[in-house]
Amino acid sequence: MHPKYMDGDTLIIRIQPDCESGQDAVVYINGYDATLKEVIKKRDCIILQPLNPTYEPRICSYNDEDEPIKILGVVVEIRRKV
Repeated sequence: MHPKYMDGDTLIIRIQPDCESGQDAVVYINGYDATLKEVIKKRDCIILQPLNPTYEPRICSYNDEDEPIKILGVVVEIRRKV
């Protein structure tokens, strides 16, 4: 998630079942794989956009039974030691 988030950062996550488009959120994929991504909501899909440009975005259907996604919460604060 570099450059926005760096090694050693502590992220404070507000637990909530949904997020606004454009927010950074912790998202479960397949019910157990957690990832931190920018969530972009479209009419027919959700795009999980990595902040690291070397990775490709992941496009997920709202009703995908094979790879269901669930929002765990959103980033509300970054704590960084100097």
